[in-house]
Amino acid sequence: MITLDLNLSYLSKYYNISSSSLEMYRNKSIKEIMEMEAEKGNPLAANFMLQITNDPSKLVELFQLINPINRFLILSNMNKDDLMNIMTFLEPTQIVLGLSIFNQDMIIALMTKLEPEALSKVVLTKMSPEKFLKSIPEKYMDEFLNSDKIDRDILNKGIQYVDEYNLQKMMEKTTGKSCYEDKDSIIKKMSSMKDDEYKDTILNMETEGKQQLILGILKEKPELFQEFSPDAMVTPFKTMEKGEILKSLTVLETEDLLPMVEDLPQEVMALIATQIDPEVFAKVLVTDFKDIIAECGI
Repeated sequence: MITLDLNLSYLSKYYNISSSSLEMYRNKSIKEIMEMEAEKGNPLAANFMLQITNDPSKLVELFQLINPINRFLILSNMNKDDLMNIMTFLEPTQIVLGLSIFNQDMIIALMTKLEPEALSKVVLTKMSPEKFLKSIPEKYMDEFLNSDKIDRDILNKGIQYVDEYNLQKMMEKTTGKSCYEDKDSIIKKMSSMKDDEYKDTILNMETEGKQQLILGILKEKPELFQEFSPDAMVTPFKTMEKGEILKSLTVLETEDLLPMVEDLPQEVMALIATQIDPEVFAKVLVTDFKDIIAECGI
């Protein structure tokens, strides 16, 4: 049984049960009280369960759901799937506020659980692709360029954005010889390369050249930003303050944020879910959790 601080004056107000009678029923559950009252001929008591489960506002009053402690006690008795259901009724700002109990490193780790589309939205709302590329190690650019989604056709379009100097440096690193060819000649020479040789040559670019290439790819196909790994996308946030990181997450919708909370410890999930609006919580309880209601001293 879930022991709540129930509002027993509610019974006096709506069910004509005197204070002296409530004192006699002190150690009884509400269900037992209403059964005894019904036996005494109290007609209102006979329909108590039907009324309480069909009128969320009455449940708010009886269970004192305005009190966050009572909401938490109820939520603590739900399983993870049920708590995730409750989370869908929270506002994005409430989920983000709930995440504020964690330190910066933990929040960044949880960010990697976001779907690529959601995480890329957070990054690109916070900074330009240029700034992002300057803040990540080169290894993440190589991972991006090796993605199955980055085919030769896309690379051919992106390489048009690389300047002549960086293409020359790329060829020098590939061949071991000085290169003085112009941009068009280098690109034409690359067109005759086999796929593996072509990709290896691309990866021989200096960091600046890779940045130019990737920016060109993203100008052609912005959605490919999602091909950066989660670890790459959260890298710029490692130098930010926790408050700044949390503010960045508020651009997302509730459903986008749910992957960040679904694997948290159950008690933490219940704590975050406690922010649910009492009226909304009551409606959810009477619709989906009549069994939980029955455990709350009723």
